[in-house]
Amino acid sequence: MLQLDLQPDEMTLASAISACSQLGDLKFGYWIESFIHETGIQMDDYVTTSLIDLYAKCGSIDKANNLVHGLKKKDLVAYTAMILGCGINGRANDAIKLFDDMMNAEINPNVVTITGILTAYSHIGMVEEAYRCFISLHKYGLSPSVDHYAIVVDLLSRAGRLDEAHGLIKSMLIQPHAGVWGALLLGCSLHNNLELGEIAAMHCIELEPDSSVYLSLLANIYASSGRWDDAERLRKGVEEKGYSKLPG
Repeated sequence: MLQLDLQPDEMTLASAISACSQLGDLKFGYWIESFIHETGIQMDDYVTTSLIDLYAKCGSIDKANNLVHGLKKKDLVAYTAMILGCGINGRANDAIKLFDDMMNAEINPNVVTITGILTAYSHIGMVEEAYRCFISLHKYGLSPSVDHYAIVVDLLSRAGRLDEAHGLIKSMLIQPHAGVWGALLLGCSLHNNLELGEIAAMHCIELEPDSSVYLSLLANIYASSGRWDDAERLRKGVEEKGYSKLPG
């Protein structure tokens, strides 16, 4: 069989790294970077940014950060990859600093950037900052996604601002998923709000009838409110129907 001595170009490498990022395949990503160094291929900013995205998403934040410093120019894609990576991996302060740097560089965020920075604010309970960021989306010509709503509802709910969280859900122009109502329900469980807890649980059960986690949370609220019969009824219903709980 004829074997051709073909060497991938930068676009091919970037595409392969992007595939690793989608799959969360850090091991093969390491192999590609080693291959680049061993063969002497010159990494351009496009390939470097692809590696930054891979390492950031997979939690290798320090490695991603080292690559960022090697970029000739940091663009929206590089900033977003780092902000999202830091946000989802608990490096909230790093994500916030990067976001401030991006704003100072007059680079407007996209919806993924906003997800990253809202996640970072959520990790350290910065409710006001998250809410200001959320309502500023229109300034950049962006519309909030259902996941943006879920993060902000979760923050408001955990802070005990349950009426505000409920009002935000009611103002949504898109259909809230169970994660949005579930965030409110969890907040109601934490702060023992029966009225809103029943509303949130009703929506959650309607959207995901096969999950028992919402019934369990509502049962806890009933128990905390002294409604032992209702709490016991829900708990028995969970056992009898054999619903499986969602992972945390």
